Amino acid sequence: MKVDVVVVGGGAIGLIAAKTLAENNVESTLIEEHEEVGLPEHCAGLFSLLNFRRLGLPTMGKHVENIVRGAVFHSPKGREIMLDAGKTIAIVTSRKMLDSFLAHEYERRGGELILGERVVDLSFTNELVRVRTKSGLEVRAKKVIDAEGMVSALLKKTLKKTTERKMWIPIIQVWVENHSLDPRYVYLFFEEYLPEFFAYIIPVDDEVGKLGVASRTCLKMKLEKFITRRTPGLKIIRSVSHAVYTGRPLRPDSSSMIIPVGDVAGHVKASTGGGVVMGGLIARSICRIIASQLAGVSETASQDKRTIGYLIRELNKIASFMKLFRSLPIHIIERLFEIIDKSNLVEELSRKADMDFQFTSISRILMSPGILARLLFASLT
Repeated sequence: MKVDVVVVGGGAIGLIAAKTLAENNVESTLIEEHEEVGLPEHCAGLFSLLNFRRLGLPTMGKHVENIVRGAVFHSPKGREIMLDAGKTIAIVTSRKMLDSFLAHEYERRGGELILGERVVDLSFTNELVRVRTKSGLEVRAKKVIDAEGMVSALLKKTLKKTTERKMWIPIIQVWVENHSLDPRYVYLFFEEYLPEFFAYIIPVDDEVGKLGVASRTCLKMKLEKFITRRTPGLKIIRSVSHAVYTGRPLRPDSSSMIIPVGDVAGHVKASTGGGVVMGGLIARSICRIIASQLAGVSETASQDKRTIGYLIRELNKIASFMKLFRSLPIHIIERLFEIIDKSNLVEELSRKADMDFQFTSISRILMSPGILARLLFASLT
């Protein structure tokens, strides 16, 4: 087979990339190693309504499990800070259903989806990339979008690149019953025994929720400790293990024949490990650039190149800030919770903070003279 572009990996980012190619009349094939898209379901599936729409994705449908209006932050010593936007600002989705929707949209637009085939080799021949699967299937393409995920075997082999491996943190996500929490909010817990990340509970409804704990050591023991201390009485329905990325992103080169996107490229918020929105926006811009290149009108891609540059800078800033934040001792983190609470900064954060463009939105809030004065006064009292 020969096509313009092969997409390797049928997770959300690979599917967004493939869908974008199909929307721009680029002949493409997506190859996914699993027999069904959306499985295993690693992601918690929490997305900003605004940025979900920026991806061109519907905020209503079978993939939507819950709607959210805010978040409750828990400090190591038990202080609570509630951010309430007063309106719906986020949705909780089933990643299985979301990925199924994306796959359907891709095929509906003429894309070819190949399931149950694992790509094991990429090689160059006659100005094309030869994509070979474990079963012997071969596809030749002008470009390859590498969306293989955190494993990055193809990326290391072909481009000799990889993300910061030490910045991947193992995580267990469990589906639970009897959480007894208000489903209009998500819940984040900063624990002394979880210094590399935080724990979260994202309600699906009044009874069922998704709970995640991440740590480099003794992960199962820390999950049990968290449930015992914070949410006794929970019943675990099922669980999945994977990892979240907390490092810096790779800068994509749209002129390359092989372009990594999503987790394999670290296009992930280091604060939360979430990568669908930011990674999806980057992948979508890359695919539009490819469409322009194939059509011989590369000058139309300038806006997408600027968008990619802006998104990569934002991810780098988030990673730098989180590296500093996670190095702080527990008593300093506790003090920050106290200052934010006393300064009445919560109202500003509730109205203006962006779940995805975190560094930019929070920086603008903090640079306001009135906010700075309130923070200074709160820190001195």
